[in-house]
Amino acid sequence: MVQLRMEGVSAAYSITLGPAPWFRVAGNFIRQGPRGTIVATYYNHQWEVQSRFFTRFECRDPLLIHFEDAAGGSTEDYGAFSHFQAADGVLYADNKLFAKFIEESQLWHCYVTENFWPVLVFKPAGQMV
Repeated sequence: MVQLRMEGVSAAYSITLGPAPWFRVAGNFIRQGPRGTIVATYYNHQWEVQSRFFTRFECRDPLLIHFEDAAGGSTEDYGAFSHFQAADGVLYADNKLFAKFIEESQLWHCYVTENFWPVLVFKPAGQMV
């Protein structure tokens, strides 16, 4: 299982989502497995969760990341990473630039492959989705 920590202006103003078998980021939404429930909505450069607003999110659980296309095809798993964080659409995995969300196209730019994908999925290391 993996947990997602949403962070705001201070550590006291944070919330943890999960544990969950996966989180899927597509468009302006974060969905939480196993049911695919929308748990966060992005607008005005902030994530809204439970009527609160956050500027970044992170995960400190060992995890794998992959991308999916609109037809459900996916890339290989990348990782395992010990930490990732995202702020203003830029995602770092183990403190290295990994992907950027391009808001105008609603696509993730994966810097590893130099390709663009509509869906980013992260899950615990060692788990198949």
